[in-house]
Amino acid sequence: MTGQKITVGPPFYVHATGPLWGALLALMGIAPLSAWGYSTLKTIGRAMWKPSIPAALVPVVLLVFNIRNWAALVGLTLVGFVIFITLYEYWRGIRARSRAQGENYLVALSRLTKRNRRRYGGYIIHIAMVLMAVGVIGIQVFQTQTQQTLGVGQEMQVSGYVLRYDSLAQFPYSDGRQVTRAVLSVFKDGKLLGELHPRYDLYPDGQPMTIPAIRSTLADDLYVVLVNWENISTAQTPFKVYHNPLVNWLWIGSLIFILGYLVAAWPDKEELGYDK
Repeated sequence: MTGQKITVGPPFYVHATGPLWGALLALMGIAPLSAWGYSTLKTIGRAMWKPSIPAALVPVVLLVFNIRNWAALVGLTLVGFVIFITLYEYWRGIRARSRAQGENYLVALSRLTKRNRRRYGGYIIHIAMVLMAVGVIGIQVFQTQTQQTLGVGQEMQVSGYVLRYDSLAQFPYSDGRQVTRAVLSVFKDGKLLGELHPRYDLYPDGQPMTIPAIRSTLADDLYVVLVNWENISTAQTPFKVYHNPLVNWLWIGSLIFILGYLVAAWPDKEELGYDK
């Protein structure tokens, strides 16, 4: 507009994408309740007030668990809003069909989805999108990282975890690469959770490869990398540690997204040329 050229980087996209993503989440909650040419603010409000009640409790629960970041509060509240509205729409359809046809709820769910694959496949995709949003919020808001140099027997802390450096081994592998591998014990609340084995592989042609160690749960990922491998010894080994909360919900949402797509796009018998 001004004729001037500017260059933007990751911070710009983080600030610009957040509000757009929030608006998209809000629309995913409101749009299924609206009918083109018929809906008004009054009819939409009447349709959404019941699922809005549990969604309004989401920030209260988050505050109880000492989550104070406003971006997380807003984002997770929108996530709850979309999930409760989507489940409510499923419930209304299942209950109506069950009463009309005398079917149990599971049969009603199956036949309801078959009769309108695009609608209910779209609902599955909505749930997938908000689960992916949970993973994005976890990474963008709650991710922490640290880098420390440890000697064998020393410890470091990150986000409630304690990592103790136990040993270092360097040995040749059968394919000719030289492996440098560290062993760290992971503790939380004084309880041993297991071991991590970050390593650095150097191939005969001089090609290096860093192999991180990952401890992955639904709650978070703990990601440990060996850095500056040339100066590694048992006396000083540099580690870089990432703590990524909720990141696995991004992958769970991706799988559910594929399921929703298959439900929505699967052709009916008429489209395949079969008779009913």
